Amino acid sequence: PDEVSREDIQQMLDKADELHVEALTETSLKRMHLQFERKVKLNRELRIKHVDDPDKFLKSEVDLDEEIKKFTLVATHPELYAALLKLETLPLLVGMLNHVNTDIAVDVFEVLSELTDPEVLSEVEDPEGFVKAIFDAQLCQMTVDVLARIDETVSDEDFKAVTNGLSMIENLADLMPQETCRQFLEIPTFLPWLIKRLRAQGMDYNKVYASEILGIVLQNSERAREEMVKLEGVDKLLRGIAAYRKRDPADSEEAEYVQNNFDCICSLMLLKTNQIAFGSLQGLELMIRMMREKVFAATLALKLVDHSLRHCPENCQIFVEKLGLKVLFAIFMKKGAKTKKQSEAKEVEEHVTSIVQSLCRYCTGTPVARVLNKFVESNFEKLERLLEMHEEYHRSVQEADRERDQGLAQKIDRELEVNEEEQLFLDRCDAGLFTLQQVDLILVRLVNMGNRQATEEIGKLMDVKGVKLEEIKKIVLEYCTNLGQEAQEERGEVISYLRAMLTRYGGDASAVEEPAVAGSKTPEDLDGAVTPDEADPNQVTDDEAPKEEKETKEKKDRTK
Repeated sequence: PDEVSREDIQQMLDKADELHVEALTETSLKRMHLQFERKVKLNRELRIKHVDDPDKFLKSEVDLDEEIKKFTLVATHPELYAALLKLETLPLLVGMLNHVNTDIAVDVFEVLSELTDPEVLSEVEDPEGFVKAIFDAQLCQMTVDVLARIDETVSDEDFKAVTNGLSMIENLADLMPQETCRQFLEIPTFLPWLIKRLRAQGMDYNKVYASEILGIVLQNSERAREEMVKLEGVDKLLRGIAAYRKRDPADSEEAEYVQNNFDCICSLMLLKTNQIAFGSLQGLELMIRMMREKVFAATLALKLVDHSLRHCPENCQIFVEKLGLKVLFAIFMKKGAKTKKQSEAKEVEEHVTSIVQSLCRYCTGTPVARVLNKFVESNFEKLERLLEMHEEYHRSVQEADRERDQGLAQKIDRELEVNEEEQLFLDRCDAGLFTLQQVDLILVRLVNMGNRQATEEIGKLMDVKGVKLEEIKKIVLEYCTNLGQEAQEERGEVISYLRAMLTRYGGDASAVEEPAVAGSKTPEDLDGAVTPDEADPNQVTDDEAPKEEKETKEKKDRTK
C-alpha cells in the first residue's frame, strides 16, 4: 500500500522489539568466521563443478555475499579486532577481492572501508598491528587490480565500490601515511590508475577523491614524486588545471578538484627535476596568466609559483623574463580586488614575500636588476610597504610572545598535553613569523645588492618608522639558527649579509659570528658581479612600461 497506518507501524516496531539479535562476542565471531570459511569453500567447489551453468552456483554466491556483509558489525566492536586477527579472517576476506564476481569485491571494499575507519581504529588496542596484517594479506595488489577491473559507468554499485576502495586507502593513510604509500607504490599500476582516473572526462565524486588520494601519496612519498617524472606527472596535472585560467569551477565539488590538483603539483615541486619540468612546460606563464586574470585559481597559482621558485634559480629567471613582476608586485602592494578573509590575506602575503625573497636570492644579471628596480621605482613605495609589513608582523609575533609570557597559552597546553616549546614555535608561526622572516631577509638582501639609493632609503625609512636594527638582527639570526644541516651554505650567506647591513647602519656586527661555510657568498663576492648598476628611482621596468613607450623604445632601437 502507498500509505501505512500508525497502527501498522506500531505493530512492526513491536515485532522488531521481540526479534532476538545475538550480541557479537568472541564466540559468535568465531562462529561467523567458520560459517564464512564454509561458504567460501562451497562457492569455490560449485563454481568448478558447474563452470558452464551459473544457475547452479548462483545461490552459493548470494549466501557468500551476505556472509561477507556481516563483518561490518565488527567495526562496532573495536575490542574484537584482536580476535579477528587471531582467527586469520583478514587473509580470507581480502582474498575475496580476487573473486570472479565483481559484486563480491564490491562488498569486501565496503567491509574494509568500515573496518579501517579512523575513529574505530583509534579505539583498537593495536591499530598498527591490524593495518600491517591487512597489508600482509596482499591487500594493495588486489585493491589496485579490482579498481582497474571495475567499470564505474555500469551501475551505481560499481561506482560506490571505487568510492569505498579509495576511502579504505585514505583510512589506512590516515593512521600510517608513510607505510601505506610505500605499500601501494610497490604496485606499478597504482599511480598510473590514479592519474588516469583524475583525468577522466566530466566531473564526479570519484574523480575528486582520486585527486585527493594522489595528493596524500605525493605529500608523503619521495618515491612517488620521483616516479611522477617518468609518468610525465607535471605535464598531465598542468593540463588538468589549464582549463581554469579563464573560468571558475562550476560548484564546490569542482573547486575541491582544482585545489587538489594544485596541491599535487606543489608536492611535486619538492623535487628539482619536477621544478625544471614545470618551468620548461610553460607552467610559470600559465600561473602568471591566472594571477593576472584574478580567477578562482589566482591564489592557488600564487602558492604554486612560490613552491616552484624555492631553491630553483632557473625558474626564478624564467618568472622575471615572462613578465611576472608586474602582477606579483601589484599583489604585494594590495592593488586590485581585496581578499575576503584576513586569514586568506595573510596567506597571500606569506607567498608573495617568499617569492620576492627567492627572486632576490637566485636571480642574476638583468633579472635581478629588474627586481631591484621594482623597489626603487615610484619613489620607493615598495620599500615603504616592506617596512610596514615588518612593523605589522613584528607586532603580531610580539603579541603571541606576550600571551605566552602571561601564561595564557601554557594553561591551554597543559590541558591538551602539548609540548610547550613546540607550541611556542607554532603560535609564533600562526602570528606570522615565517612572513616576518621573509620580509627581513628581503631587506638584508636589498641592502647588499650594491644600489646606493636603495640602501640609503631603507636606512631613512627604518629611522622614520622606528624599526630598530636589533629587531631585524634578532629575526634573521633566529631564521639562521633553525636552518638544517643541508642549508649551511645559505646560513653563511645570510650571516655575511647581516653583518654588512649592521656595519653600514652603525649596528654592532661583532656579536654576529663569522660564517665558516665553504662556498658561501659574501657581499664582496656579489658586489659588481651580478648586481645591477645604480637604479634610477623614477625608472619604470619593461614589464610595467605603457604600450606606447615600449613601441617608441623599439623604434629607437631599430633606427640605431
